[in-house]
Amino acid sequence: MKLDYHQDDFFGIIPLSGGIDSTAALYSTLKSNPDKNFLVFRIDMVHGTSGHRTTREAMATEQILGWLSKNGLENFAFRELRIDYSSLGMTPPVWDSEVVNFAASLVIQAKPTIQVFIEGAIKDDYAELGFEDRLTKIEKILRLHTGKSASELEIQFPLKEKSKVEVMRSIPEDLLKLTWSCRYPKIVAPWQFGRCHECPQCKVIDKVIELNPNEFPTGI
Repeated sequence: MKLDYHQDDFFGIIPLSGGIDSTAALYSTLKSNPDKNFLVFRIDMVHGTSGHRTTREAMATEQILGWLSKNGLENFAFRELRIDYSSLGMTPPVWDSEVVNFAASLVIQAKPTIQVFIEGAIKDDYAELGFEDRLTKIEKILRLHTGKSASELEIQFPLKEKSKVEVMRSIPEDLLKLTWSCRYPKIVAPWQFGRCHECPQCKVIDKVIELNPNEFPTGI
């Protein structure tokens, strides 16, 4: 039985967008720590470019959590928060990770037993110009709003040494098929979303699939 947000205490907190990286971080953490309780949370980010994305990510999140429970990984509770910052303009002047860490800090304030924050950054991310500066910035956001030092709240990166293809290989195939990483989903049939194949996330996934033919399931 999954844990209860109100009744249980939690060792760690894990953001889940429904994408490949956050799903892999969640899966590996729950599987590696069966004796610890985790709080999983999703941010419904509403802004000028969110469009169908937030709906499709919510669908993926629900399916992923259902898969975890069905497969015996129930050492978690789930919370969803909604942040509407569409008033900041079509393209918000903040990174998604900044919004996620701000929201996480609010949850940690409400659940002060949390000692670990799980980040889904992968090896490829560190190759991006300015990425480590962004990590420093979002850590400052987290610590400013929680008041927790590094000894009180550890930030862990379980996928730090894995490339995108290695991350995709680390997830069971039927779980991988439930993920959603596209930023600008398209309606391809009644009640169905398809990937745009144009956003940076889609291009990375398409490149992995192209370089590793017949290895990954169709439809991811």
